[in-house]
Amino acid sequence: MAYDLEEQESLAEIKAWWEKWGNLILTVVTVACLCAAGFQGWRWYQMKESTDAGVLYAQMIQASNMKDEARVQAIAGRLHESYASTTYAGMGALLAAHNAETAGKYAEAEKALKWIVDSDKYPELKPLASVRLAGVYLDEGKYDQGLTVLNAVKDAKGEEVPVYDRMGDLYLAKGDVAAARKSWEDALRHAPMTNPLVGVIEIKLNSLPKE
Repeated sequence: MAYDLEEQESLAEIKAWWEKWGNLILTVVTVACLCAAGFQGWRWYQMKESTDAGVLYAQMIQASNMKDEARVQAIAGRLHESYASTTYAGMGALLAAHNAETAGKYAEAEKALKWIVDSDKYPELKPLASVRLAGVYLDEGKYDQGLTVLNAVKDAKGEEVPVYDRMGDLYLAKGDVAAARKSWEDALRHAPMTNPLVGVIEIKLNSLPKE
């Protein structure tokens, strides 16, 4: 097929432009395709990891219901080692701590709860883990350590009630009645009347000696 002079000049310009920019364009397109494939692969990996962790956590609940402490702790270890990026690992640590505490193994419970408290991966679980850890310290007589843990999360929105309630427990155990009263009053100040802790906190306040 013959081209006239104008068409030949246009083709020459396109050829020259492609020779200058073609490799760059192909590189950019290739990188974009690889990034898209990598993103899809990463999403698939995350979904699979979360699914596998969920299966393990379900097995952990079953073991807990069967009072199989050894299996509970073994699964918690697997979640910690292989699925630490999933929320199931944090939930598994909470369940492992509960089982350890029920069995009177406070060191194991403390270790599991500190793993959550010291991590930045589970912000939604940190207030609960902190309250639970402070409870372990309360049982062990480590009142100041418990208060230190709670002071770090006392401003966590929506979690003020259990935090201040546990602070009251610790202060009372220390013999600081005034601080215990203030903590429980702060807890009630943040609590809606539907909160199940309200009645318990009111009983605690009423049991304190008069100022």
